[in-house]
Amino acid sequence: MGLQEKRAAKSIEDQYLADYQKEINEIVGKELPIHINWDTFELDFIKFVPSVCLQRLTDGIKLVCKDDMGKEAMAESVNSIEVYCIPNEGAEAKKELKLEDGVFSLTACWGGHHSGYFIDLTIREYLENNL
Repeated sequence: MGLQEKRAAKSIEDQYLADYQKEINEIVGKELPIHINWDTFELDFIKFVPSVCLQRLTDGIKLVCKDDMGKEAMAESVNSIEVYCIPNEGAEAKKELKLEDGVFSLTACWGGHHSGYFIDLTIREYLENNL
C-alpha cells in the first residue's frame, strides 16, 4: 500500500469510521469493531468506503435490528465486521457475505459497478437468514 492509499485510508478513518462505528454499536447494543482491510483497496475505491460500504452496512444492520429479536440475534452472533475490496472485473460473481465464528465479512468491489457490491437489503437478507 503506497503513501497515497495510506493517506486516503487515514482520511476516511479520521472523518467517517468512528461515527459509523458508534452508530452501529448503538444499533446493535454492543461494541462491534469494524476492520477495513485497506490493503485490499485500490486508491480509486477508498473514497467510496463511507457512502457505498459503511452506509449500506449500517442501513442493513438497522433493518435487522428493528426489533429486540433482531438486536439480540446480532449481539449474540456477530462480534466483529471485516471489510475487503476486490477488483471490479468479475466482482458480481466473486462478491461474498460470510458469517463465521462471530465475524461478519463483506467482500465486494466497493467502488465499481453497482452489481459488484451489496445493498442494504441484501445485507439484511443475508444476516436474517444466517443469524
